[in-house]
Amino acid sequence: MLEVTDSKLTHYIVHGIEDTIVFGEEVFSQPEVLLEAAFTQLAFSKIRIEQQYEFFHESNIELNEVYMYAKNIFNDESRFLEESKHIATHLESVSNHPNIKNGDLFIGLFEDCLVGTETRKVLSVVKIDEKELFLDVKNEQNTMTVSGIDGINVRKINNAAIIVDMGPDEEPIVFMRTRRKDDVVYWQERFLKVKVQDEAYEKTDLALQEMRKHILKEENYSNTEKLGLLNKTLDYFRSEEEFQVDNYIDTVFEAPEESTRDVIVNSVKPYETIISETAIEKAEKNFKRKIKLDENIEIVVNVRDIEEVEKLIEVGRDETTGRKFYKIYFEEES
Repeated sequence: MLEVTDSKLTHYIVHGIEDTIVFGEEVFSQPEVLLEAAFTQLAFSKIRIEQQYEFFHESNIELNEVYMYAKNIFNDESRFLEESKHIATHLESVSNHPNIKNGDLFIGLFEDCLVGTETRKVLSVVKIDEKELFLDVKNEQNTMTVSGIDGINVRKINNAAIIVDMGPDEEPIVFMRTRRKDDVVYWQERFLKVKVQDEAYEKTDLALQEMRKHILKEENYSNTEKLGLLNKTLDYFRSEEEFQVDNYIDTVFEAPEESTRDVIVNSVKPYETIISETAIEKAEKNFKRKIKLDENIEIVVNVRDIEEVEKLIEVGRDETTGRKFYKIYFEEES
């Protein structure tokens, strides 16, 4: 949905979020090519574009701080410096927990971002909590020099949001990421104050993630059993319109123990929902398709049906050596 290959960074600034805010006082524009590429990667890398959020407020949307500051920038770019300071001040005000670190706040305005078939302005807000040590190696007049630089890794996950200007007749849409699960409260709920636009997607995605973790960590299942259960889980979500945990357990698991049922119910009961096909498509990319043996052997299996897996792969143990083996049946090589 969002394409930034041809985007242009037109305004950017960095503020220091510390015990006392250090405001940047100059708005930069049109950076040189390498710096623009770095800022673009910092702004958009690992953003979850499959999940949209929207600004909200309990009484009046115009009381949502980031919403109003972003709208003001979109409507009048000359206010970029002023509104960026407001964003930094607001972030500092909601960061008063000892687990929230000081850091640097990058704010950038990008143009010509493609959303669907339309080009849009996008405001990027990225909080960088940690810097890293980099080696700067140069060849100066055939002499190699090495120095250490304290800098920002633009590929590292930071707390970030991108706010898309959808025009005067539509509200902005928001995409975001958090560095840690614990950051959701302060970044999403207190700072941005956004909510999931598609609740069915969010709940379906979380239910699939939880079941994937449960199946993979269960030591009582063999690798082929885990593979089969993951495939049966995907089949359940593909074939049903609504996720109901008891129905899921009875469909996917064969006579589960009561303790197993309780664990599953407790972990995914809050995620019962109308099933989102988009969330299933995402899960299919992450669900296990491999059986890993020791350190250097992997068997890739693209079979959905557990019964078919059991027909193709046989697990055994050699009585002479005591080592385990897999016997694989096939019709022809390709």
